[in-house]
Amino acid sequence: MAPLDPLFEYRVHPTRASLEAPLGRDSMTLEGLAARCDEGDAYVTGFMTIRGKSRFIAAPRPELDAVQRRINLLLYPIDLSLGASPHGYVARRSTLTNARPHVGARFLQKFDVKDYFASITASRIATALTELGFGSEAATLISRLTSHRLRLPLGARTSPRISNILLIDFDDQMENLAREQGLRYTRYADDLAFSSQIAFDVSDRVEQAIRAAGFELNPMKTKQFKHGQPMFVTGLSIQDATRPRVRRRLKARLRQEFYYIEKFGIEDHAAAVGESWRGVLHRLTGQFHYCRTIEPQFTAQLTLDFPAASSSVAPVHEDSRVERAQRHRREFVAEVMRQLPTAIPFYVPQADLFEN
Repeated sequence: MAPLDPLFEYRVHPTRASLEAPLGRDSMTLEGLAARCDEGDAYVTGFMTIRGKSRFIAAPRPELDAVQRRINLLLYPIDLSLGASPHGYVARRSTLTNARPHVGARFLQKFDVKDYFASITASRIATALTELGFGSEAATLISRLTSHRLRLPLGARTSPRISNILLIDFDDQMENLAREQGLRYTRYADDLAFSSQIAFDVSDRVEQAIRAAGFELNPMKTKQFKHGQPMFVTGLSIQDATRPRVRRRLKARLRQEFYYIEKFGIEDHAAAVGESWRGVLHRLTGQFHYCRTIEPQFTAQLTLDFPAASSSVAPVHEDSRVERAQRHRREFVAEVMRQLPTAIPFYVPQADLFEN
């Protein structure tokens, strides 16, 4: 993997000591924390059911989480240098942007990467960071600080961005493959999607490339669809040629619950469905804002039809995750710059990259 411009700022991190200013800890503290990551003591672990499947979660303890937050900010410029195909965990991209290139397709082929995070070892992370410009010492330290027992954990805020780094070359190959065969290709985390107006099969090429990248496909989730069958990409219907659509059953259920809240109030509705009113509020607020992102006309009509329910469930504020991320990055750059005159005089973070 060739170094990505404008990531030249990473090349001033050759050693552990060079990470002290951006990570806000001295080398000895960082090394001690990395040793705890190696042993697993820096995490709280357990199992959580996600989409009906029990998954092992390793959540960083507060001290490690604070360091990982700064590592994430340090790696933020990578989002600006990724190609057009990855959409998961990338600033200004989402399930909507991932599905949009496939709308109106007549043929769809989907793949799933098996054990996505768990397949990524600390040594692979260190190699990828070195190729991005970090020195070997710095890359190794970051790889340990972002791993649980030397593997990428599900539960750390740094894992998504690092997983995208490991697939930069793979995504480039898949984009080239798509151009060669007149296909559309996108990836959302471990979900790969190819589509076209004509029949195709890229399973052999994809499997060969993903193995070369150090991963395996889940053969049970390799699926092909053709015109006339329901086709979904990251949970959104792509059969409408104009835009992705939310699943009909979600919209119907949301409309039904708004009707009951409008008629009986949120507390009585929550009691009827066997949930706490706070649980209902949290769930419906998330579903409403998700639908508003995908189909704003639907939620606008919902608000008109059920004004009382909407005022209870749907806060007026806009989702400002991108703005928060940019603000945190600016604060991070400012803090590092205050420390750097005595630490690394020639280091100039590219603050202007995050203003657009």
